[in-house]
Amino acid sequence: MTKTTFYKLASTAPTLKFVCQLIKKAYSAKQQVLCLVDNDQTAEQLDQLLWEFEAETFIPHGIGVDKHPVAISSVAEPGEHHQILINLQGEIPTWFSRFERVIELVQPESEHEQFKRENFRFYKARGYALDFHDLTNSFS
Repeated sequence: MTKTTFYKLASTAPTLKFVCQLIKKAYSAKQQVLCLVDNDQTAEQLDQLLWEFEAETFIPHGIGVDKHPVAISSVAEPGEHHQILINLQGEIPTWFSRFERVIELVQPESEHEQFKRENFRFYKARGYALDFHDLTNSFS
């Protein structure tokens, strides 16, 4: 069954840098990642950040769900990915349960926070394993 982890962030500013850290950790563990973002602009920003993230670390990635170990997409389509889904969109994709793990980031904007609360209730009501990490004091 899919395990779901929520990370509550202090502000929206470090979100993509935190995503880079999550991606690096997953890639180091030899896991594929699909990062589902809100729009093409965010996909391009994350793509660029991964190139600049750590000069000594190369993380093979690309925009689109093609066979990249790390895929960044704004289109709700999983491609061949099934290990880790980082969901930056408000809604839960219908195919989330094909993933071993789903990561949801909670940003402090009221509308975004409300979407993620609803997502938490959705997973909980269906019996999915849930973890919650409050990072509001760690990433300000």
